[in-house]
Amino acid sequence: MQRLLGELRKADQAYGLIQPGDKIMIGVSGGKDSLALCALLSAYRRFCPAPFSLEAVCLKIGEPFDTAPLSAFMESLHLPFTVVEEDFLPLLEKEKSPCSLCARLRRGILLRQAEAMGCNKLALGHHREDVMETYLMSTVFEGRFYALSPIRQMEKGNVAVIRPLIDMKEGSIAALARRMDWPVTKNPCPVDGKTKRQEMKDTLRDLEQRFPGALEHFQSALQRER
Repeated sequence: MQRLLGELRKADQAYGLIQPGDKIMIGVSGGKDSLALCALLSAYRRFCPAPFSLEAVCLKIGEPFDTAPLSAFMESLHLPFTVVEEDFLPLLEKEKSPCSLCARLRRGILLRQAEAMGCNKLALGHHREDVMETYLMSTVFEGRFYALSPIRQMEKGNVAVIRPLIDMKEGSIAALARRMDWPVTKNPCPVDGKTKRQEMKDTLRDLEQRFPGALEHFQSALQRER
């Protein structure tokens, strides 16, 4: 926990993620990454030089999972917790590749919710591997170089998206979640594990096996581009 807190502080200092008086809404899926984001930001409040406040929001898209364990987890962190229910599944059923549309719709709902709650920032739990996978997908399937950024001011509205875990390894986050026995919720998405992102995840794993240290170099290259 302390090591990842140090990494969060390093990211905050490097990218200017948090400013005094920020009201940050955390997007909570129930997965290990969003729970780590909640726990780390909650702990970071105690020694961050810039005072800030937090709101945790879980978006349910007609998904059959119990949010009671999440509610108890947020209470243990002293985080206000809100569940927002939406249902755009019929829109996704018409798509051959629904993941991109689903991500845009989710982000749009969260941004509107952040504004409604008076938050000026939306924190998402993307980690190092998420950044690499997104970069590969945009290159292979879209013919462009695109990478998730640590902080981005949205063109519409007054909310900026921040990614405090952006330089953290997925394995480190997963190990912390297991050690702390957090109430990680299984992804209810019907195509989980069968997506282009999963293919990129498998590609990165194979790359690291063939060329040990490749992911560290990949991360260094992306950091220099920032």
